[in-house]
Amino acid sequence: MMADRKKQSLLNGALVLSLAVIIVKITGVLFKLYVTQKIGYTARGYFATAYNIYTPIYSIALAGLPTAVAKLVAEKAAQGRYRDVKSLFSVSTGLFTLLGVLGTVVIILLSYPYSLSVGSVNALPAVLTVAPSLLFCCIMSGYRGYYQGLRNMNPSAVSQVIEAAGKLIFGFIFMNVVLTIGVEFAESIPVLRDIVIDASSAYSAAAAISGVTIGSVIALFYIIIKRRFDKNTIPKELYEASPESESRKALRKQLLALALPIALSSLVFNLTTFIDSWTIQNRLLYVLDGNFGVIADMYPKIIEATGYIASQADELKSYLFGAYDTVLEIKNIIPTFTITLGLSAIPVLSEAWVRKDKKAAGRAISSVLRLTMLISLPAGLGLFVLAKEILVLIYGRNMNTAPAIDDIAPILMAYGISVCFLALAQPVTNMLQAVNRTDVPVKSMALGATVKILANFILVSIPTINIQGAVVGSFLCNLVMVIYGLIVLRKETGSKYDIRTLLLKPLFCSVLSAVGAYAVNGICNYLMRGYDINSVLSAGNISTVLAVFAAVLIYAVSLLLTGSLQRSDIRMLPKGEKIAKVLEKYGLLG
Repeated sequence: MMADRKKQSLLNGALVLSLAVIIVKITGVLFKLYVTQKIGYTARGYFATAYNIYTPIYSIALAGLPTAVAKLVAEKAAQGRYRDVKSLFSVSTGLFTLLGVLGTVVIILLSYPYSLSVGSVNALPAVLTVAPSLLFCCIMSGYRGYYQGLRNMNPSAVSQVIEAAGKLIFGFIFMNVVLTIGVEFAESIPVLRDIVIDASSAYSAAAAISGVTIGSVIALFYIIIKRRFDKNTIPKELYEASPESESRKALRKQLLALALPIALSSLVFNLTTFIDSWTIQNRLLYVLDGNFGVIADMYPKIIEATGYIASQADELKSYLFGAYDTVLEIKNIIPTFTITLGLSAIPVLSEAWVRKDKKAAGRAISSVLRLTMLISLPAGLGLFVLAKEILVLIYGRNMNTAPAIDDIAPILMAYGISVCFLALAQPVTNMLQAVNRTDVPVKSMALGATVKILANFILVSIPTINIQGAVVGSFLCNLVMVIYGLIVLRKETGSKYDIRTLLLKPLFCSVLSAVGAYAVNGICNYLMRGYDINSVLSAGNISTVLAVFAAVLIYAVSLLLTGSLQRSDIRMLPKGEKIAKVLEKYGLLG
């Protein structure tokens, strides 16, 4: 009997990637927490400025290019064309290496005018430091897409963990070296010496972000070695029985036809981050230059802590943007879990689409949407009711970060309410790409980005609103993209959205969870007032942790009692089949 190829199910693939993302995000949050506490919000603003010019192009390497390769590999594998699969790997690696070189050059050329346009020339060393990582990430794209298309998420997951570990370890080392030894060596570089003013903040931010580049090198080395010694990706019998491969020129043409619109949609999607960075900083600097006193009066704790005066408007701008970026880091934890659902759905949906199996496609779509809502709704409402408490828990012990908590807590609350739309945006985009509607994400994202630009320019330019107005633009952008994408996805696949299963049940359970968290936090604070052991084990921090645990417990119980979970959701867990049988026995699955 002919050998069969091992492949992961949608949920198993999602679980593998989700576990990797959990490790990556926890690592990233801990690292950025440490960075912010060590160098302060102003240098964090420079750090974020560099990240936000790098992210749109990096997103192509992380999601756009692997998505294109994964989709084409999945289609060829479904047709039994395994010689094409192997040829696609070498074709994609060559193309993406060239793209990586171009991306790196683009960032280097844009680094100075971009930094100048947002009033953060001190961010220039950080931008230049992170630029080379694009080359290594683009080369990795071919490897990751190849494995994902064969429904083996493990190499991608491991490489992401390695990349994150490298970022943490080397960023930590180099940042402390700069802060300990000083900046004499960096100041000796002629191209930067006459541009950078606040050398300590500028070079500490660059040292912190250097880990990104080093981590990408190590991750690339791992996945190259993995591919070289991996002899069992495609069984020999399947490979020899497959038809002759198409020419490299034909495969390159197919890959480009698919990769360009997917890469463009990924670029446009992540350009919203760049748009946020540029428009917020540009408008904030503009409004500070003319209304410094008005904005200073809104943030008395920040002004008292920093001592900034009107002539330091650009530094206050970087401080406020750095504080805002810490909120983005917290709320972005939620959609990183749901992004993996969309990526894991691509090969499953692509195979179903090639076989014209609309029933299988519908099941995959419903599963992704339901799981996204099950994750994002309770997490978002939890952020809403415990926004200040979470910020105090994370940033309250350090005088570099504590003064801004009262002012950024409302931003985190607002993002908590709207985060479900952000969580849905990328999975919906991935599923549209899987059914050959790569044009839709580009259109919807362009429309959403336009809305975001207009909202930021209008609201952030109002002195009494300033940086608080950025939330509105993000919400409207994601709302437009999700609604447009879901309408087209339903039209193309004929899938039906069960509002009761997808929205009402998860929302009801999430509200119960949020109310429980709020109540537990209040009761614990009352009972433990005055019993502070130290700055970490304070009554407030202990109450927050207990409230989070209570929220998780209430949510899990309410999901079971309302039958909101389905068998397919439980099967993705370790020993999931046995757990599902027990829950079914007691009528606890929907």
